[in-house]
Amino acid sequence: MSRSITQVEDDAAGPVEAWLEEIAKTSQQLVKMVREVLAEHGVRAHTALPRPHRILVTAVEFEGVRPAPDGQQQDAADVPFRFHWEPGPGVWCLASTGKNEAGKSSVLEIILWCLRGRAGLQRDVRSWLRRVRTEFVLDDEPFVVEMTVTGGIPTGSVVSKQTGAELVSFDGMKAFEESMDAFMLDRLGLEPLRTQQKPRGDVEALPVTGELSWPSYASGLYINRKGLGHLLGNESRNALPTRLLELFLGAPWAPTMVAASVAQKVVAAQLSAARQRAAADAQARRAQLGELTRQLETERARLEALPEQGQAAADLSAAYRTLTAATATAGEAQRALAAARLRHDTLEEQRHSLAQAVQTAQEAALAQAFFHTLMPTVCPRCDTKVSKEQWAREQEGHCSLCTSRLPEPTDHDHDAHGDEETETADDLRQALAGVQQEAEEAAGLLATAQAQALAAADTVTRAEAALQEALKDPGTSERRTVELAVARLEGAVAERTGRYDDLDAAVDITPLEVANTILKAAEKAAHARRTAALKHVLKDVEKDIVTMGRALGLEMLQRVELGTGATLTVWKGGQQHTYGSLTEGEQLRLKIVTTTALLRHGIRSGVGRHPGLLIVDSPGAEEVDSKDLRLMVQDLVKLTDMAPGLQVIIATARGEDVASLIPEGQLRLAPPGARLW
Repeated sequence: MSRSITQVEDDAAGPVEAWLEEIAKTSQQLVKMVREVLAEHGVRAHTALPRPHRILVTAVEFEGVRPAPDGQQQDAADVPFRFHWEPGPGVWCLASTGKNEAGKSSVLEIILWCLRGRAGLQRDVRSWLRRVRTEFVLDDEPFVVEMTVTGGIPTGSVVSKQTGAELVSFDGMKAFEESMDAFMLDRLGLEPLRTQQKPRGDVEALPVTGELSWPSYASGLYINRKGLGHLLGNESRNALPTRLLELFLGAPWAPTMVAASVAQKVVAAQLSAARQRAAADAQARRAQLGELTRQLETERARLEALPEQGQAAADLSAAYRTLTAATATAGEAQRALAAARLRHDTLEEQRHSLAQAVQTAQEAALAQAFFHTLMPTVCPRCDTKVSKEQWAREQEGHCSLCTSRLPEPTDHDHDAHGDEETETADDLRQALAGVQQEAEEAAGLLATAQAQALAAADTVTRAEAALQEALKDPGTSERRTVELAVARLEGAVAERTGRYDDLDAAVDITPLEVANTILKAAEKAAHARRTAALKHVLKDVEKDIVTMGRALGLEMLQRVELGTGATLTVWKGGQQHTYGSLTEGEQLRLKIVTTTALLRHGIRSGVGRHPGLLIVDSPGAEEVDSKDLRLMVQDLVKLTDMAPGLQVIIATARGEDVASLIPEGQLRLAPPGARLW
């Protein structure tokens, strides 16, 4: 379920909105809430189904070795075999003459194995295989499934013959089934069938949810003598026959109905479990509250029975008060100590920085005065002696080294420079003196704070000792213990009769109740739409079943009723019968004619989604006479004439009965007493 219910086609907006409005009205919820719940549980509207897809098998080839036939010498070599067949549209037949073990059913099972990924072959036959290749066309694109088989285990791939691209690769039974499942669901536009089942032996357990996927759908391609208790396919659990009926007829709203039904059953189970938990929790809370109340009454009676402590109780209360006050004072003293230490350390850092600045200013002034009095005699770069001519230039106002013009010295400049340096040093010394004084004051405050903190800590120690001394009185200790027990129990009782009291209303299950109501309404509304769409279709199918059934030897067949749940009720000989109460021969004929009628209608209407491949194994059961078998085959031939793209592959041991009915070139008949491969 990859899309939410809001992601539907534009042309379906009207029916979908009507469906949502009906759900909202039935469940008495807002449409917004309905949308949210359906999206959360993967339920979306399927008002119309995608176009049908077609599968056509075009070739099947396999080879291997099998043991020598029974009766030959034990050391006889294994017998190699190879089979190649190229069927096409229409009715194709694998037949033998009176020999049931001719390999016909194995060919059908190999075809099905390659198409669905799940093996139905007998284990011994699978162990004989070495190489298998099946070609098929799906919607005009040819594919080939090719695999090697070692010890019955397949390894291979699915390749598009159109592009040459490898689409699927697999190694092992499970990998092959999973790969074909994903490939076929995607190519055929099918969705997994959601299921739910109650675990056996545990009535309180939540249902196990799952999915029936392509191998289950593929049972609609196969009619054989097994599983005749079910109208369509070979599996009966999880409403599969109903789903296959919808597949044949292309029923709208059917996937929506199934998804809503499964989701509702899961939510209903969760709701039931939540209610049981809520009831159990409420009962446990009531039992716990009763026990706590009983304990509280016991402790109160015990407290009342204790003698009054008089002065001892007063001394204990005073000791508690003293300790509390001393602890508070000690806390304040520690905070004051921390503040005093921080201020003292900050001022010490400032004093140190200013002292360094004063020293630096003094040294700079002395260095400048010294260097200005120096008369260079050599160049500091190359050690060349300064000449008299250079000295003469300096007398003229030029530097004796670099010849730059020297500033004219004046008494005013010299005094100003000296005054500026003196002023800077004085400012620094003045600032240093101020910080020094503040640091000394802070040191005094720090010492006072340390003394106060020590005194407060000592007071706390003495108060704790006094309290411990007061608690040594046996009467005081017991009363205190009982008082604490009473206080604790009073709090526990108040909590459970207050904050937890509302839990008896089980407010936590409200979302589940809302979801259950909405999903019920959604399933009911989708079921009504799906049933309305199927009812008039099924009437036409029922007429075809009766007509073909009479032609196949069911002369007493009067009418049938094909239910929307894939149930078949039969009236013959003036009596009503269920499908399961009929003989095996009657079941087989009705199964074939019902499948044929469903296919015919789906093809005629253009909405049926059956992929157009029908495999029929052994329709000529012992209790079916030659005339009826011929009529069944004739009807299948007529069906393929009406739908040229339909392919029917039949396997029968009564080749002589059907040989004249199968179109030329479409019958593979084993020689009398021999195998097909």
